[in-house]
Amino acid sequence: MRILLLWQEVSVANFCYLFLAQCRMELPSAADIPTYHVGFLSPSPDSAIPAQLAVEWNSAFLVALEVLNSERNSYQLEAVSLNSACDYQEAALASMKLSKKSGLIGVIGPACSGAAISASNTLLSYGIPIVSFAATASVLSSRSLFGNFFRTVYSDTYQASAVAASVVKLNMTNVTLLYTKDYYSFSLAERIGELCGSAITRSELLEPGVNIPIDIKQLETVLNSIERKEIVLLVVQPAVAEQIWKTATDLNMTGYPWWYFGTDGTTAFEPAVAEGKVAERLVVALQGEIGLAPFDGDFSDSSACQKFYTHWKEKSYAGLPATDTNKSRSYVPYLIDTVTLFFEIVDALHGAAIEVNASTILAALNGSGPGSPQFKGCTGVVQLDPDSGSRSVSPNQPAVYNLVSLLQDHWELKGRIENGTFTTLLPLTRPGTFSAAEQDLVTSDSILPSRSENRVLIATITILFTSVVLVAAALLYIHKKRRNAAKVYVELVQESH
Repeated sequence: MRILLLWQEVSVANFCYLFLAQCRMELPSAADIPTYHVGFLSPSPDSAIPAQLAVEWNSAFLVALEVLNSERNSYQLEAVSLNSACDYQEAALASMKLSKKSGLIGVIGPACSGAAISASNTLLSYGIPIVSFAATASVLSSRSLFGNFFRTVYSDTYQASAVAASVVKLNMTNVTLLYTKDYYSFSLAERIGELCGSAITRSELLEPGVNIPIDIKQLETVLNSIERKEIVLLVVQPAVAEQIWKTATDLNMTGYPWWYFGTDGTTAFEPAVAEGKVAERLVVALQGEIGLAPFDGDFSDSSACQKFYTHWKEKSYAGLPATDTNKSRSYVPYLIDTVTLFFEIVDALHGAAIEVNASTILAALNGSGPGSPQFKGCTGVVQLDPDSGSRSVSPNQPAVYNLVSLLQDHWELKGRIENGTFTTLLPLTRPGTFSAAEQDLVTSDSILPSRSENRVLIATITILFTSVVLVAAALLYIHKKRRNAAKVYVELVQESH
């Protein structure tokens, strides 16, 4: 009996040893796990993108890659990062280098529309898909021109609608629009002009300067010609917004009675992180300026995004953005969703035993093959429209933009616009120092006096003034008539005596 038990123990031990050995043999080693390369056309701190935002985006890409790789043991994605400098030519050169990389399945970025147009054109001939997290120019939706381009953000068609909704809601009736020749600014300004009509009283195309984004002399002339209480609409890249605001501050043209409203390129600039004494001066000067920012995502503890921010904090990577619910984060959540999109597609292709390469990734993105992505990300349900390559929009998944106002160190959420309609709006106060009698408290019902309201007010004042004049004239006439009558009476009395 004792021998039998010993034999059983030895047999069980041998079985466990053999089973574990077999399991170890079947577990894939690091060398056996396929590695796919994904390009990242990263922004640089010395480009049109502010230095702090470039740092945020580079860290966000790294964080997303590390977190999502840690959740998978059947494959890994490896980054090949090159600088696009937010520049047309630099993006073309970087894309050409990426196209030579063996095993490249796609490219993420760039952030700027001009650079994205260049990169898409370069990669198209190689059949390599490109997915941007921030390039919003409407022209990129053309499937005949940019059939390999996709984006997890909305086309500027929707941003123009959000601007138009803001113009109406805030009763902006005397707007000067400033824009430049780059792809983002020019096309968005054109569409805003079409939607806003007569509310845009003047549009000024800012010419480039020598080694600087815009001609300062021209800018000074334009700003000096702006009348008091006009709204200045900035449809520009962050670097241009910074230059405009520096010049406006130098001219003492910030705060009441001026008010600046910026598109998402403008609100990507944060004065608090500008260099040196410039930051301190701009922060003070620009309190209360407003603009649009992309939807900031859900950062609650139960959200799909929380794990990325937790990892970011644990690793102490640079540029961790504020995770407060009322603070803007310029396209950081969309970048995380773009990295997630590639993992989702590769997961689907692996599950279907389909080879993973640039061709199968492209087919999944344009809907012609299996693996088309649809998932809950940091910015809601992420799904691409095959007819435009842009983020899908529907009543259940609207294009969302935030109305934000600049505070001491961040842009604060003040309202939300979904598919061109305000869903919420908190009170706004015009920036600057002014008397209580002049203060324009902004509510969802009445923001700024409209032209019609001004005309009614002027007409009322005119009528009242005219009435006062007529009454005074009548009283004077009666007074004189009485004096004359009294004089005649005295004369008659004297004659009778």
